[in-house]
Amino acid sequence: MAAGVQMPGALQTREALLDAGAALAEQHGLAGVSVNMVVAHAGVAKGTFYVHFKDRATFVDAMHERFHARVQVAVDKAVAGLAPGAERIFRSTEAYLDISLANRGVKALSLEARSDPTVQDSMAARRERLAAAGVADLKVMGWEDAEAAAQLLAAMTREISVLEFDAGRPLPASRRVLKRFLGI
Repeated sequence: MAAGVQMPGALQTREALLDAGAALAEQHGLAGVSVNMVVAHAGVAKGTFYVHFKDRATFVDAMHERFHARVQVAVDKAVAGLAPGAERIFRSTEAYLDISLANRGVKALSLEARSDPTVQDSMAARRERLAAAGVADLKVMGWEDAEAAAQLLAAMTREISVLEFDAGRPLPASRRVLKRFLGI
């Protein structure tokens, strides 16, 4: 069969595995994301898992990468046409928070996996890219230490994300406070 014909099925299988991992992470946390549980939930043979992922750590990292790709799409859509500044930062953070709530399993997994040395570096790099995206906005707002401010803003946003994760819903008061911190 031609590579072009196999690709959609391969991508579909990969996505099914990632979806299964997200569902299991939401139900059971990181411990519930074993290769055996993932393939059983996805309805594929165990060997199929290893066609797509080198090992469990690569799989967990791929789930986090897919989450961040979804965040980037949502952020891009939320800030399209906005000039750099506070409103753009707020809309970006709100998009992140909404995607986090919509992807509770991956959020749960990423909270637990932060101390896992096999995925720490790649997860930290993705978080750094998100924080760095706000630097230009903060500079426009007059922040001299925009890089440090972006890191602190990202940490605040991640904490709101954890609070919303625990609550299982958006927390309007926390989002309003974030807005106030931004001066809007």
